[in-house]
Amino acid sequence: MLTETDLGLTDRLALDRTHLANQRTLLAYTRTGIYFAFTGAGVLFILQQPAVNWIGWLAIAIGIVIATIGLINYLRMKRRIGRLYQ
Repeated sequence: MLTETDLGLTDRLALDRTHLANQRTLLAYTRTGIYFAFTGAGVLFILQQPAVNWIGWLAIAIGIVIATIGLINYLRMKRRIGRLYQ
Protein backbone atom coordinates (compact mmCIF):
# COMPACT_ATOMS: atom_id res chain seq x y z
CA MET A 1 0.00 0.00 0.00
CA LEU A 2 1.09 3.51 -0.73
CA THR A 3 1.08 6.25 1.85
CA GLU A 4 0.54 9.86 0.93
CA THR A 5 4.19 10.63 1.74
CA ASP A 6 5.32 8.03 -0.82
CA LEU A 7 3.44 9.76 -3.62
CA GLY A 8 4.98 12.30 -5.93
CA LEU A 9 3.40 15.67 -6.67
CA THR A 10 1.63 14.39 -9.77
CA ASP A 11 0.12 11.47 -7.87
CA ARG A 12 -0.99 13.65 -4.96
CA LEU A 13 -2.68 16.06 -7.37
CA ALA A 14 -4.40 13.14 -9.11
CA LEU A 15 -5.63 11.91 -5.73
CA ASP A 16 -6.98 15.39 -4.94
CA ARG A 17 -8.78 15.48 -8.30
CA THR A 18 -10.28 12.09 -7.57
CA HIS A 19 -11.58 13.28 -4.18
CA LEU A 20 -13.04 16.42 -5.77
CA ALA A 21 -14.69 14.41 -8.55
CA ASN A 22 -16.26 12.11 -5.95
CA GLN A 23 -17.62 15.11 -4.03
CA ARG A 24 -18.91 16.70 -7.24
CA THR A 25 -20.75 13.49 -8.09
CA LEU A 26 -22.37 13.44 -4.64
CA LEU A 27 -23.53 17.02 -5.11
CA ALA A 28 -25.00 16.19 -8.53
CA TYR A 29 -26.97 13.25 -7.09
CA THR A 30 -28.15 15.42 -4.19
CA ARG A 31 -29.20 18.25 -6.50
CA THR A 32 -31.17 15.85 -8.70
CA GLY A 33 -32.86 14.29 -5.67
CA ILE A 34 -33.84 17.71 -4.35
CA TYR A 35 -35.27 18.70 -7.74
CA PHE A 36 -37.43 15.58 -7.83
CA ALA A 37 -38.60 16.05 -4.23
CA PHE A 38 -39.48 19.73 -4.74
CA THR A 39 -41.28 18.95 -7.97
CA GLY A 40 -43.31 16.32 -6.14
CA ALA A 41 -44.10 18.77 -3.36
CA GLY A 42 -45.16 21.32 -5.96
CA VAL A 43 -47.50 18.85 -7.60
CA LEU A 44 -49.02 17.98 -4.21
CA PHE A 45 -49.47 21.48 -2.84
CA ILE A 46 -50.11 23.57 -5.93
CA LEU A 47 -52.41 21.30 -7.91
CA GLN A 48 -54.21 19.74 -4.90
CA GLN A 49 -56.01 17.27 -7.09
CA PRO A 50 -56.52 13.77 -5.66
CA ALA A 51 -56.20 12.28 -9.14
CA VAL A 52 -52.54 13.43 -9.46
CA ASN A 53 -51.42 13.07 -5.83
CA TRP A 54 -49.68 9.82 -6.68
CA ILE A 55 -47.43 11.66 -9.14
CA GLY A 56 -46.30 14.01 -6.38
CA TRP A 57 -45.59 11.21 -3.93
CA LEU A 58 -43.81 9.22 -6.61
CA ALA A 59 -41.56 12.18 -7.44
CA ILE A 60 -40.75 12.68 -3.75
CA ALA A 61 -39.90 8.98 -3.36
CA ILE A 62 -37.72 9.03 -6.49
CA GLY A 63 -35.91 12.09 -5.14
CA ILE A 64 -35.17 10.37 -1.84
CA VAL A 65 -33.96 7.24 -3.63
CA ILE A 66 -31.67 9.23 -5.94
CA ALA A 67 -30.14 11.17 -3.02
CA THR A 68 -29.64 7.92 -1.09
CA ILE A 69 -27.97 6.23 -4.05
CA GLY A 70 -25.66 9.21 -4.39
CA LEU A 71 -24.69 9.05 -0.71
CA ILE A 72 -24.03 5.31 -0.87
CA ASN A 73 -21.98 5.75 -4.03
CA TYR A 74 -19.97 8.54 -2.41
CA LEU A 75 -19.20 6.52 0.73
CA ARG A 76 -18.19 3.44 -1.27
CA MET A 77 -15.84 5.42 -3.49
CA LYS A 78 -14.39 7.30 -0.52
CA ARG A 79 -13.62 4.00 1.20
CA ARG A 80 -12.12 2.55 -1.99
CA ILE A 81 -9.93 5.61 -2.53
CA GLY A 82 -8.85 5.52 1.11
CA ARG A 83 -7.86 1.86 0.85
CA LEU A 84 -5.71 2.48 -2.19
CA TYR A 85 -3.70 5.29 -0.65
CA GLN A 86 -3.24 4.38 3.01
